[in-house]
Amino acid sequence: MTPRPPIFISAVSKELRSARQLVANTLQFLGYQPLWQDIFGMEQGDLRAMLRLQVDQCQGVVQLVGLAYGAEPPAPDEEFGRVSYTQYEALYARKRGKKIWYLFIDETFPIDAYDPESAEARELQQAYRRRLQADSHLYHPLTSSEGLEAGVLKLRDDLSRLRRGVKQWAIGVAALLVIITGLAIWIVYAQRGQSGLIQKQGEQVTVLVDRYQKMQQALVLLADVETQSKAPGAKLSPEEQRANAYAILEKQLGLPAGSLAKELPALALELYTRADTSSLLRARAAYALGKFDEAQKLSLAGAAEDVKAYETAQRVVQDRRKSAIEGYKLAGQSAQKLAQYNEAMLHLREAEKLTDRGREPQEWADVQNSIADVLIDQGQYKNAEDTLRAIVQVLTPLSGPQAPAVLKVRSSLTYARWKQGKVAEAETDFRDLIKAQEKVLGPEHPDTLSSRNGLAGVFNEEGKFAEAEAEHRQLLKSREKALGPDDPETLKSRSNLAIALANQGKYAESEALFREVATVSEKALGPEHPDTLRAGIGVASILNAEGKYAEAEKEYLAMIKLFDKVMGPEHPENLSYRNLLTGVLDNEGKFAEAEAQCREVARIEEKVLGPEHPETLRTRSNLVIALSKQQKYAEAETEAREVIKLEAKVLGPETVDTLTSRGLLADVLYGRNKDAEAEEEFRDLIKLEEKVLGPESPFTLDACFDFASGLRKEGKLEEAKNMARRAAEGARKVLGLDNPDTKKYEKLWQELEPAKAL
Repeated sequence: MTPRPPIFISAVSKELRSARQLVANTLQFLGYQPLWQDIFGMEQGDLRAMLRLQVDQCQGVVQLVGLAYGAEPPAPDEEFGRVSYTQYEALYARKRGKKIWYLFIDETFPIDAYDPESAEARELQQAYRRRLQADSHLYHPLTSSEGLEAGVLKLRDDLSRLRRGVKQWAIGVAALLVIITGLAIWIVYAQRGQSGLIQKQGEQVTVLVDRYQKMQQALVLLADVETQSKAPGAKLSPEEQRANAYAILEKQLGLPAGSLAKELPALALELYTRADTSSLLRARAAYALGKFDEAQKLSLAGAAEDVKAYETAQRVVQDRRKSAIEGYKLAGQSAQKLAQYNEAMLHLREAEKLTDRGREPQEWADVQNSIADVLIDQGQYKNAEDTLRAIVQVLTPLSGPQAPAVLKVRSSLTYARWKQGKVAEAETDFRDLIKAQEKVLGPEHPDTLSSRNGLAGVFNEEGKFAEAEAEHRQLLKSREKALGPDDPETLKSRSNLAIALANQGKYAESEALFREVATVSEKALGPEHPDTLRAGIGVASILNAEGKYAEAEKEYLAMIKLFDKVMGPEHPENLSYRNLLTGVLDNEGKFAEAEAQCREVARIEEKVLGPEHPETLRTRSNLVIALSKQQKYAEAETEAREVIKLEAKVLGPETVDTLTSRGLLADVLYGRNKDAEAEEEFRDLIKLEEKVLGPESPFTLDACFDFASGLRKEGKLEEAKNMARRAAEGARKVLGLDNPDTKKYEKLWQELEPAKAL
């Protein structure tokens, strides 16, 4: 009886034990002997020798390519790098010239239950799956046991050819003699055609080499492009930044859309696991794979090696110096990704030491730009402004005032000025910048649209809500035309329009728009995509403004829980949403809960962002409110004075944040019956807000209302009435008759002057 030909079945046991048994049963039905090596539960030691023996005796390998990575050898393989045992089985079989059939297991396939693997293991397996997707022998992903059985049955013809292979050998030898005779005649006539074939093959090789080189270029440029493509102050998840960078690089390098997401992780994994990869290139690969801690360590190690070589040689070795700069820059960018801003700045300062503003101005400017970006993330807007202004001064003589690189720096510079409370300057700067960008880049270029978004943000802060709405509507129209209605950037414009509507008290329209964005985003991007969750946060904020506090709290908690899952509980953006939640808790009268929330968020922000970061200080300002609501006025006063001192130092004495905190202090002083001090604080505050923001700014009008309430408490009713009237009349003009603040101001005015008909 002819023995059954052995076929090896490769699969991760803990995930696909049942599926493997189904494949084994099907192979036996077809007349083959299935073999496999169960790794699960045997991970100790090195099992590769055992696997080689198993694979060597088989005529082919069927591999079930699932989602689990499985166990791996104690050390990376010298030939294949870091691979799991299951991956090694197929790679070794391919090296030995064995026939391999890959059966892809879809996410919906009924797998065996197992404990979740680490994010790193999942990414390694995903990279392996992506590498195999280019193989011409692949079958479609399988979604059911029936589909798997049918997939194995489809291999019948291939398997039969293996069985016939031995019998056909003798016939093949005889036939070969005949073929050789004819071959000698054929060669004479084929020489001309052969030269054309060689040329065609050469062209194909050139295309492959070019593609590989472009992928390497993308790997080298990735960190810089991710940093530069982010609009100043923009809240983007790592996934969003990566997608933006991929799109820019594909356009820049002439690669097909979507090719980087498909191919770059595989290249990065290959370079990361190879023994002959340089420290810097391995660091770039780690960065591309999202291993930012590892990228930081490898970058520093490579930079240290280059600096040592540079110093030992006692001469300018330009390539090593440049490599060291790139290493420190990449380490800084990796630390920045992890919100480790102090570490990022230390690395970038090391890079700065190796630059020369006079000798290599462009190189110096590149490092300074990275430094400025970290300063903005740290909230050090004054230092960022000084750094960015110096970059403009250096780059303008080199390339001209309207060069795209100069305009990019000017955009960040304007943002830094705006965040220091220089709103009038920022408005002028944004208008000038937009004119230049429209001329040089075009009206629909992403940088132009980003500046227009900044201008609309300035309008909001100035209280020019109608102008902000008009700008956002025009911006939305441009993005819909350039990018399409469902593009993430278009959806962000719709969210910004919803905010502008909310600022005018158009809550119903704003809420409907936020819900629409959430629905579209969930359909286009998924229910847990950051943009979908941000739209949910927008809905919560509107519910709060409408006085629907219980609904608002429920929505905030749901979104924050998802942000915890997607971005981590200590991500700065998630912390800012927890801070917003405290306002809802205050409105519900849950002052003790609000206080506890503020203290917890502030503690994490001090650790993650630093004690002087603007977000940390905003949380502490909210703590002042929670303490004041509980009549803990002494503690609230101490907290308010500390916050104001830090905000004046970090942001400047005339920024919106600092002025808002001073208003809180004035209210607390009234609570402590320090009426004279409170009155003096309010008068100085209103004078500053009139100067900085304008006499009809919503911030100025709100200060007038709060002052009127304090004067009423003091019994100074005539002055209180005048202040309330000023707030009400200004709000009618700026905010509109239906705005809740307008109605609140008018109510106080009516109470102070009951006989007056309004």
